[in-house]
Amino acid sequence: MNIGAFLKEQVEPIVDEWVDFAHTRLPASHGFTREELADHAKMLLLAIAADMEQSQGAAAKHDKSQGNEPNNAPKVTRMAREHAAQRFDQGFTLDDLLSEFRALRASVIRRWTMQIQDARTQDLEELTRFGESMDQALSESASLYSKKVDDSRNLLLGVLGHDLRTPLGVVHTSAHYLLRADTLTGAQTKAVARVLTAAERMRGLVNDILDFTQTAFGVSLPITPGAADVGDITANIVTEVAALHPEARIELTCEGDLSGRWDAARVGQMLANLVANAVQHGASGEPVIVSVEGDGNAVCVQVKNAGTPIPDDARENMFSPLRQKPTTEGERRTGSSGLGLGLYITKQIAVAHGGSVAFASGDEGTTFSVRLPRVPPVAADRRVKNSLDSPGTQLRG
Repeated sequence: MNIGAFLKEQVEPIVDEWVDFAHTRLPASHGFTREELADHAKMLLLAIAADMEQSQGAAAKHDKSQGNEPNNAPKVTRMAREHAAQRFDQGFTLDDLLSEFRALRASVIRRWTMQIQDARTQDLEELTRFGESMDQALSESASLYSKKVDDSRNLLLGVLGHDLRTPLGVVHTSAHYLLRADTLTGAQTKAVARVLTAAERMRGLVNDILDFTQTAFGVSLPITPGAADVGDITANIVTEVAALHPEARIELTCEGDLSGRWDAARVGQMLANLVANAVQHGASGEPVIVSVEGDGNAVCVQVKNAGTPIPDDARENMFSPLRQKPTTEGERRTGSSGLGLGLYITKQIAVAHGGSVAFASGDEGTTFSVRLPRVPPVAADRRVKNSLDSPGTQLRG
């Protein structure tokens, strides 16, 4: 009996074994019924059986074995993805999901081989094809489950960042109010100034989280281009960062025509990330050198700091959020989250303006370079209009 026919004949006991295994992956307190744990198992097995009954040429066999035809069995794909969605909602982990497929594969093979007297070449081909169908189902399930985990994490970060803005705004406003009062002693003034500095850092991190979650959901970072001067923007940012880090020495030079059309707030956010990053990671006592230069149809900004070169194993994920090399509390600089969100947002802002960000690091220091065209591409303006017109999630609002 071929595997396709065997699956149809033995589907009920195989599903019962699937349910028994699923019970071992969850605490008894969950109390799921057999029907809930059986989920899409029967339909998935029948879809695999139907797929195996379809004729398959040599080229199709090769492509399927290589995973080059993910849509060759749409019903298998659909059942596998629905199963993953159900298991996610039921509280199964990704390891639980993978274990289920491993147990299901083992159950079918064990039961099928028990009724074979002498294995034939055709039987081995059947077994291979069953393994390919299972691999396809496993791949689709794992892919959807991983996406749901990512979406849930991003949504949690977005909601958390959004809800933190109100209490953080109260702290920030209150600290400003107290600094303007005439009744504070010298020690009290210093304490309130530290509160204000911490609130500024927290506000920057919250904004980075909101921007990250927005781009992680596949929405391009919105910008609103207008007449601006990168020299003026940079000077303001340097003044702000210097106020937050009075011990730092920041040197600024500006040359050439620095005017163009940019989203001044976003460019300021980008430059604040770079300058603050240089101050936090630069060598103590050494200056951070910021240079702005007009170059034909673009404006270039460089931020350089002295200090230990960036390790080779950290360079690949320099602009990737949540993938930075883990650091201990002792290694992490004051004001740094260690999540890599600042540099990620920096790159997203540059790209949204049609620009680019690069870095070089060696014994002479680390330099981040940003190049912004004087006029963003038409797509940027169109993206802004679309983001304003569409009813999509606006986490920054």
